[in-house]
Amino acid sequence: MFQIIREFPIQFPYNFDYLPIIVLSYFSFMLVYLIVSPKVSSKLSKSFVNLSQAQKIEWNVRFTSTLFSMIVSIVCIYILLVDHAITLSPLIYDSPLVKTNLAIVMGFILSDMTIIITNYKLIGDAFTLSHHIATLFGYAHSLTYSVMPYFANFRLIVELSTPLVNMRWFMYACGYDKYSICFFLNGIVMTLLFFTVRIATIPLYWYKVYIVLDSALWIKMRNFRYVMIGTCILLDIINIYWFKKMFHGAVVVFQCNWQYYEKHHKTHQLEMLSAYKKQVLHSISFANSILRESTKHGLHKISSRFTDRNKLVPKILADFINRYSE
Repeated sequence: MFQIIREFPIQFPYNFDYLPIIVLSYFSFMLVYLIVSPKVSSKLSKSFVNLSQAQKIEWNVRFTSTLFSMIVSIVCIYILLVDHAITLSPLIYDSPLVKTNLAIVMGFILSDMTIIITNYKLIGDAFTLSHHIATLFGYAHSLTYSVMPYFANFRLIVELSTPLVNMRWFMYACGYDKYSICFFLNGIVMTLLFFTVRIATIPLYWYKVYIVLDSALWIKMRNFRYVMIGTCILLDIINIYWFKKMFHGAVVVFQCNWQYYEKHHKTHQLEMLSAYKKQVLHSISFANSILRESTKHGLHKISSRFTDRNKLVPKILADFINRYSE
């Protein structure tokens, strides 16, 4: 299933065995964009037919990226949970499953870049292209030279947030009321999930990098170290920028929803406030009771241990006094 490479000095031969998978992935996602998405979307949503040309392109792009993200993120999580050897050997590791996943990623990125470049006037985004180029550059090194497989696979966790981001755009395009409960819940969950997989994982990722800095193998990685660090810093900056915009949008949507309910559904809003207040007070009371009981139990345990260890002190002291008082 896998092969951990530990020989010194380490060679980094080119490996183009997964080039057919990259090509297959490229044409598969182009097929989804050009044929599958328009046919499926026109049947699932009546709004798709009435969209503008730019919106239809954006719709098909997001449909394709949603399918891609679900495939890649599931494989990524499976590797992290099942293949423990990749965690033990994060710098050099040979796994067909990891490489296949990276090849699928590279094929999708190339197809997405093709679509963006050919339709740049309609959906062009320099920030997205920068993200794609950095990702492609880093994954190409990992796939071709079998280096940094853990770090390359770990970065794919971010794709878990893509479906909800795309779903929000789909709801915009379909004309969903921005005050609807579905729109509101999607925004909250999307922001929380985006933060969890793209922002909260940043310190975990760099902590893993810090751990391997002192290893002898890290010195042998040569310029691959700078490729990994440089591309990941750029990707983290882009994700932080995106989250900043997303968080600002989430705050605006929350305020708009709150003001809307305050104007049109004041009674319902007061009921919600009352329910939230009861829930918060109950949580605080529960937490205080746990803290109080745990503190009481801990003090009792400490005092009992102290008593057990020193229960002979009074007897020894009494014997000492009696001996010298005679």
